[in-house]
Amino acid sequence: MTTLEDLYFGNINPNERETKRGSQIDRLVKLMCKNEESLDATLTEQQRETFEKFKDAQRELSLMTERDAFRSGFILATRIMVEVMEGLQEVEDV
Repeated sequence: MTTLEDLYFGNINPNERETKRGSQIDRLVKLMCKNEESLDATLTEQQRETFEKFKDAQRELSLMTERDAFRSGFILATRIMVEVMEGLQEVEDV
């Protein structure tokens, strides 16, 4: 199966990444979870609902940002490939 077919059939998901234990991302996620649990313990029910709405909006914004970054990266990579192919054509013409 080609990479394009893998992507089409869902065998590749560009958003999924493994996080290595002890990495900076792993430490930040753990810190965020710890702080969220501490904060959640102090909130009233109304504050908790507001905080959940905040987290939902933050998630949506992150997804939009990731999608835009993926699209921009793909476009940039395509432009680079076009320039490489044009460069190869110039070399072959010499």
